[in-house]
Amino acid sequence: MTGLAPDLSRSAYESPDIVALYARPDGLQKPEQTLLAQLAPSLGTIDMLDIGVGGGRTTRHFAPLVRTYLGIDYSAAMIEHCRQEFPSFRFAVADARRLEFAADESYDFVLFSYNGIDHLDRHERLTALNEMRRVLRPGGLMVFSSHNANYLPAITDRFRFRVHAGLRETLRSFKWSCVFWAKNGLLQYRMPLAAGRVHDGTHSFRSSALYYVRPDVGVAELRRLGMVDIACAGNESHDFVPGDDPRLPRDSNPWIYYMSRKPEQA
Repeated sequence: MTGLAPDLSRSAYESPDIVALYARPDGLQKPEQTLLAQLAPSLGTIDMLDIGVGGGRTTRHFAPLVRTYLGIDYSAAMIEHCRQEFPSFRFAVADARRLEFAADESYDFVLFSYNGIDHLDRHERLTALNEMRRVLRPGGLMVFSSHNANYLPAITDRFRFRVHAGLRETLRSFKWSCVFWAKNGLLQYRMPLAAGRVHDGTHSFRSSALYYVRPDVGVAELRRLGMVDIACAGNESHDFVPGDDPRLPRDSNPWIYYMSRKPEQA
């Protein structure tokens, strides 16, 4: 994960158990599989910036194929793991809001996967998106995933108090329901939510609140940024649909992949 998050998140992502958790998955999400297949013919000519690289899940698939690769993360422990696991590739501790190490128009492809951008609040998120756009070459590709606000009813239902057959399970349900609503006391009055931060229980509430955004609102952010060819895919879908697809505002996938391009120079 990359970006300036509260100390709670930084502490969580430096801890050995969380590093180990992110080091285990090695497969691509379905939209990432589509992306890899679409880019396959040109990967050898692409300079790639992989933001929020975590334990290197995306590294093993993209890094061997692109012309140059740099993976960054705000967790030094994650980067140290990646350097040991993938010694042939470049990694650095860095902040998505400040990509000073990169000159303007220096990358062809910027990826920010696994909803890492959601650790930022709205202002920080827009700053990071502007930085990602800045370092892209004209015609360059920006891809990131973000939690879907339409999925929040499922989140709240997950933390609804339930009486179970066993006392231990009932007490556990009561505990986590209390924790959830203590951290999200006004959430029920904000629903349906177009965009906003929610403590969704990630890592047993060890990390900070995450930013949830409705897909059409996320598309609007990219349009205001001046991005073009915007397309979206739910995390369980191989298929990207245009950003103006009328089904997007109601899409209920847990998270959404956003793909867009920086306009070519006139």
